[in-house]
Amino acid sequence: MKKIIFCFLISLTISGCGSSKPNVGQSGDSPSWFLMPPTSSSYLYGVGMGKKQNPSLSKKTATARARAELSQAVSVKVTTMMKDFMQESGIGENAQALEFTESVTKQVSNNVLNGSVIKKAYSAKDGTIYIMVELSLESVKNETLNSARKEEALFNEFKANQGFDELEKTLNNM
Repeated sequence: MKKIIFCFLISLTISGCGSSKPNVGQSGDSPSWFLMPPTSSSYLYGVGMGKKQNPSLSKKTATARARAELSQAVSVKVTTMMKDFMQESGIGENAQALEFTESVTKQVSNNVLNGSVIKKAYSAKDGTIYIMVELSLESVKNETLNSARKEEALFNEFKANQGFDELEKTLNNM
């Protein structure tokens, strides 16, 4: 378990040390940080947008999407499936071929993002709300360590219960 946590923390540190992204042109009324969020060795950033009739709902939607992006930066389980179908029927020049390809990808992320805060917000002229959420890597590290401690405590409790059950079984057999 300690090796897994150590590898996870190292991978987060390495990914945070990446070079900054090149400047990409903007289209429409959106903030520059939306397409190119900042990078940092101390923080993770997620961005989201929402355009609803109700500005409050737009902000909540944008914030939820930004946190979902953050969660996927911490960890994500990706499942992918590809179906490839080919069929041919008929003889000679009358033959007909049918070909079908389908690709499906599903990404699932389930994390606790204690300490994630809205860092920037922008309201476009068309009513779209853009949100940038920031999460300290120290918070991620602390949450990971707390999770590991909880798992260790649960395992220790399980082992203790096994010992008590064995003791009870031995006493009953006397």
